[in-house]
Amino acid sequence: MSLDATTTDAGVDTSQQTDTTTQTATTQSLLGGDNQATTQQQTQTAAVPEPFLKELPGADDKEGWSSLYAKLGRPESADGYELPVPEGDTGEFAKTASKWMHEAGLNKQQAQAISSKWNEFQTVQAQAHQEAIQKQAETDMAAMKQQWGADFDANSAVVRSAVNTFAPPEFVEMLTNSGLINNPVITNMFLKIGKAIGEDKAVESPKSPSLSGEQSLANVLWPGMS
Repeated sequence: MSLDATTTDAGVDTSQQTDTTTQTATTQSLLGGDNQATTQQQTQTAAVPEPFLKELPGADDKEGWSSLYAKLGRPESADGYELPVPEGDTGEFAKTASKWMHEAGLNKQQAQAISSKWNEFQTVQAQAHQEAIQKQAETDMAAMKQQWGADFDANSAVVRSAVNTFAPPEFVEMLTNSGLINNPVITNMFLKIGKAIGEDKAVESPKSPSLSGEQSLANVLWPGMS
């Protein structure tokens, strides 16, 4: 009886040991799983690519900025921008602007976008300038018609004669391009010149001989100048 009891106890102890062994094995399996998961996590972490930009270069780090600009698409040289040039333009400004953009680190897409917007702005500005010149010339013409009244046609003929006699073509072109072609001050000046020519009078100094035609005209217009 005691032998059977001992055997039974031993059997119980053996079963407990077996359970413990099973738990240990299970525990070892779980630990092994954790190690495996850790290994996989490390492998995944190692496979993550390096970030595009960890931090901005320092203000004085020229090489760092140059490397960053290159990553962002800046061409190797300013010529790589291939900026659009308006029709009839020499392209000199585009060359200069390309250098500025390259120094600033712009990529090709940004540079061309800015250049296109600038060209559009310049076109609008040029059109507005021409319209302003035309409007100024029309305003001045209306003022001269009102000032001269019935003598407008006669005075206009005198002015044209004086301009053809004394003003070079470059001067007339300058007045036209600047919107001063009908300016009242300039127009009345040439009217005075034309009338002096028409009167054909020489201005003489009391102690001087007669002056030439152009010298006489200068004295009529600007008597205080020698």
